[in-house]
This record gives sequence, C-alpha cells and structure tokens, in this order.
Amino acid sequence: MATGRYPSLQNVVVGPSSMNSAQTDFLMANYTSGMQLHGRMSAVRRFFCLFVTFDFCFSTLFWIICILVDGSNILEALKEQILHYTIKSSVFDVVMCSFFRFALLILFYAIIHISHWWLVALVTTFNCIFLIAKALIYEWPKDSSYPFEVMLVLISFFISWAEAWFIDFRVLPQEARAVSILEVVVANADERSDDRQPNRLERVRDYLSQYAESAANFYSPLESPIDTDDESVSKVPKRLTPQEAEYVLRGEEALKHSWDMLNSSGWNHEKTISHNDVIFSKICPRGYKIYKLMAIVEANPEEMFKECLQNFEDIPKWNTSITKSKVIQVVNSKVDITYQVAAETPGGFIRQRDFVGLRYWTKMPNCWVIASTSVTHPDVPLDKSYERGENGPNCLVFGNVDGYPDRCEFQWLLDVDLKGWIPKSVVERALTGVITEFLTSIKNYASAVKMQNMLQTEAYS
Repeated sequence: MATGRYPSLQNVVVGPSSMNSAQTDFLMANYTSGMQLHGRMSAVRRFFCLFVTFDFCFSTLFWIICILVDGSNILEALKEQILHYTIKSSVFDVVMCSFFRFALLILFYAIIHISHWWLVALVTTFNCIFLIAKALIYEWPKDSSYPFEVMLVLISFFISWAEAWFIDFRVLPQEARAVSILEVVVANADERSDDRQPNRLERVRDYLSQYAESAANFYSPLESPIDTDDESVSKVPKRLTPQEAEYVLRGEEALKHSWDMLNSSGWNHEKTISHNDVIFSKICPRGYKIYKLMAIVEANPEEMFKECLQNFEDIPKWNTSITKSKVIQVVNSKVDITYQVAAETPGGFIRQRDFVGLRYWTKMPNCWVIASTSVTHPDVPLDKSYERGENGPNCLVFGNVDGYPDRCEFQWLLDVDLKGWIPKSVVERALTGVITEFLTSIKNYASAVKMQNMLQTEAYS
C-alpha cells in the first residue's frame, strides 16, 4: 500500500470558516437546483414542467376569453370552434398546439427524463411553422375579439421559444454542472466511508463552502505565472468572465480530487523502476486503472516545479513522449488552459492523442502541486489527425526532502482515458511505459540543467 506523507488538502485550501453562509448559499442555489436529491426530479426541471403546464392552462383560459368576449353563448361558441373547426375560422388549433407541447414535453422531460435539447427544438420548430401558417391563412375577424385572438397566437409563439430557451440554457447546463459537482463529492466520500458522514446535500454544502471565495469573487490579480516576491512585477486587477470563473472552480475541484486520490489507500504495487522509483495502480470508479509514480529526482523541488510550469512549451525538447505543448489561455495567476499532443507508441499500437487541459497550481506545506483536468475550449476544436484523449484529474507533486535541498520527492497521479478501441492490456502496458519514459526524461533533464548551472557558476567565479 502506498500513502502520501503530506497533510490533507482540507487543512490547506480555503475552508468554510473563511466565507460567510450567504456566499455558500448563493453557490448552493446555483449548483443544487440541478441536483436530483433522493431520486426526485431536480428543482430546475420541475420548474420547467410547471411552466409547460402553465402554458397549456393559460392558453386554454385565454382561448375561452377570446370566444366569449363578443357576448356569444358559450355552448354555441364551443360548437362553432370545435365541432365546426376550420383553420380559417377557429383558433382552437392554437390550444391544441399548446396541448401537444404540454403532452410531449412532460412525457419526455418529466417521465422519460431525457437530457437533450433535440425534442424541445423539434416541438418549437413545428409550433412556429404552424403559427406562421395560421397567421397567413386565418380570416381575422373585425369584431371585438380580434385583438384577443392576435394576442393568443403571439403568446403561444413566445411561450414555445421560452420553453426551448429554458431547457437549453437553464435545465441542461445546471443539471450537468450538478453532476460534475456530485461526482467529486461522492468520489471523496467513497474514500472516507463513514456512517457518520452527513447526507449528500450537506456534503455538497461543505464542499462548495471551501470554494465560495474564488467562485463568488470574480476579481483576481493578473501577475506572473507563479507567486513572486519581485516588487517590480505589476499586479493589475483583472475581472474574470463567467467562463473564466468556471475554469477556476474546475481547477480547484481538480486539485482537491487529485490530491485526495493521490493520498488515498488501496494502491497496489505495479512496477519497480529502481530502488526509490515505484509505480502503483488502482482501479478508479470509472472502471479502468489509474497510476501513481513515486520517485526521487536529483533537483531542487521549487526549481523543478517552475521548470514544468513556466517552460511548458519546451517540454517536447526533453520529453520524447510529447510532440507538442502549447499554452492556449492564461486565466489568472494560478490557472491556464493547455494543449498537448502525445507521440505514437512504439510499434504503432496506439496512434497520436491530443489533450486539452486545465492546469491549477499552488504552494502547499513541504511541496508544490500542479493539478490538471480535461476541458473543452473554443480555440482547440477536434482535430481529425488525432484521437482526442481525456485526462484527469491528474497532478504533479514536487516535495521537499528533509536535509537535501537539491533533492525532490516527485509524485505523479496519472488518470487518462485514451479513447478509441484499444485492448485494456495494451493500454496498461503503454501507460506504464509512458510513466517510465517520462521519469527517465525528467531525470536526464534535471541532471543537464544542474550541470549547466554548475558550469555557469564556475564561469562567473
């Protein structure tokens, strides 16, 4: 069994005591409205179903007002509108449109519980086509009911578009965000199974309270890629966009999840590279192997951390398993978006993969950490030349070794899904080979940098 020697992240990351309950409740309102608690429908989907029901009831009531406003007898008016229906003389079809919207949307989004926008888009399209045709064909009356019938058609048109907007921009995004939050919370809870654990909602509240400050505060310093004591570096406040704030939250989630996984129990010995360099593995909740490398590298841990962080685009120069590294976007002083292309494995069993990742880095007691996870980014669309892989959350840890300032206790959590139809045994052999090759490369690079620094020191002395 392998366990980490560093303290729990709970003691390092911003804790609940640092934020007031109002900010936590603000996040709870945004994140838990999409959650299905105790198997029930999410609050945001339930609101959508109520809105669809309101659509049908309101359209029916407004139609009744339309046919009675000119003083007609209700029974005769109903016979005329329903039994003697024609598209040119009756607006009963607008009510039927509302009923079909109600029936289809409730069936698929409340009963079958689909999570896609295709149905509401189809319903809205047919509804719009019919209402436009209705407006062109209908023989609009000249009596007092005329403005009411116009309003009935326009309201039906407007409500159908509101339903499509609400599904695509509220229901589905909030439910997807809630699922991602729950995956992290439940994964962490599984590692610490305890009958005294609070219920799921309370775990989510505790989890979100740790990150309330960074998610609710949209201001962040624009500074050098890592914290620096250099007073000459200008720190200009930068207002984060909602998307950038989401990236920051994703980075903090990746850090917490990867750190907990790295220091969890249940790791099994996979391979011994050398006396101090060992690879461990375990089966992750998604059903495939993840890996942990523990090694000793002869390099100062802070300098090694800065090298991997600041010179990210130079990684292909010393790591032969990577053919391309690029920073796509710098979000703030602790987060950026990157793009990498992994080389084809020897023998061509696994072709080149590319990865779009989010990195989040921080200084912790006795170590420096770079966490990462896969994201999508508009500047990096799918490239048919590569198979798009999925990372994470992963992390690199550069730890101090007591009494040896130029020695680094290096740890690497590797959680990667290569995608594609590849036998599991081939993937596992390839990944252990990649880890071994990476360790060899980083040790050789550290030795080369150390030698270069020594030569420069001698030259100046």
